[in-house]
Amino acid sequence: MLFQPTVVQLRGVDGSLYTLTDEGSTGAAVLLQPGAKGLDAPAFDTKADEYPAIDGGFYRFARAPIREIFLPLTITGTTRAEMMALKRRFIASLNPKRGLISLQTIEYTQVGKSLVAETPRAITGYYVSGMEGGEGTEDGVHWAKYGLVMRTPHPYFQHTSRAIATFQVYDLVRPFVDPPEGAQPFLSVDGTTPGKGLGLSSTPIWVNDIDLENPGDVEAQPRWEIRGPLSSRLSLVRKDDDGNTVAELRLSASLTIATGEVMVIETTKGSQYIRIYPAREIGIEYDPLGGRSMWWALDIASDMWALQPGLNHISLVIDKPTGMTPEQETAWEAANQPNVVATYLPSFMGI
Repeated sequence: MLFQPTVVQLRGVDGSLYTLTDEGSTGAAVLLQPGAKGLDAPAFDTKADEYPAIDGGFYRFARAPIREIFLPLTITGTTRAEMMALKRRFIASLNPKRGLISLQTIEYTQVGKSLVAETPRAITGYYVSGMEGGEGTEDGVHWAKYGLVMRTPHPYFQHTSRAIATFQVYDLVRPFVDPPEGAQPFLSVDGTTPGKGLGLSSTPIWVNDIDLENPGDVEAQPRWEIRGPLSSRLSLVRKDDDGNTVAELRLSASLTIATGEVMVIETTKGSQYIRIYPAREIGIEYDPLGGRSMWWALDIASDMWALQPGLNHISLVIDKPTGMTPEQETAWEAANQPNVVATYLPSFMGI
């Protein structure tokens, strides 16, 4: 297999899925050939200024522009009619007037004698050119060759599902079975390597400080879901290893989130919003025009900060009034028990 252990798939605007590395197919197929470009690190637009009177200059910033991907493809069939039918369907799946296409890759890691799939990475874009090639026949196989070019507005590959982090911890009470020394996964990955097995934990404990791991190569913009009840001001703070605040997303006014409601703070650049909706399951997509807007509660001087690659120290800070009586404090505690969840898409420089 040419690209093993990598699987490359393209999903068209009509939802059709084409596996471009399936050389074992006995029917018509769209196959990726050697020479693909744009699948690893993106190009960067860097800015630097020269000093007017001394040697050298100084660096300002870098940005990744729209990525261009080139895929050399061959469409094959045992008959010309079979090849033509697949070619026409594939071309229709690329029509940029109908929407965007998605390129997905899955890498496999060798564990023992087995290949274990990593989390898929995908990038979304639109067809530009290249489906104007020629056709021929060889050894009874009819083929058409193309050099597909697509461009992706977002220049990074991302996981296909959102990672989820909660402000909850579960203390391990005891294991059901004693795991072998060094065992990590819940189940054996290859039938030979021992798995860690089941464990019995306590009920979840809500905490105000968590360490969140971003496995990506670049920063990831979190989406915060804050479920009620809450009737105070709050801040979401990122700290450095010494506990110093380096970024703060702060609400400048007290607000009320009732039980059964969720406030969603979307921090992705170009599609930011703060809205309250009826609470639903964690990690779903919300209508950015639905619910009721809470932009008025955001402190305009605060930052919709991103999760940096690696470990992020995050704190939830709720403003608590001082000088309360025990009865008032009990009532305040009952009215301020938010359930905070962060979801995000890890982003990578390439496949």
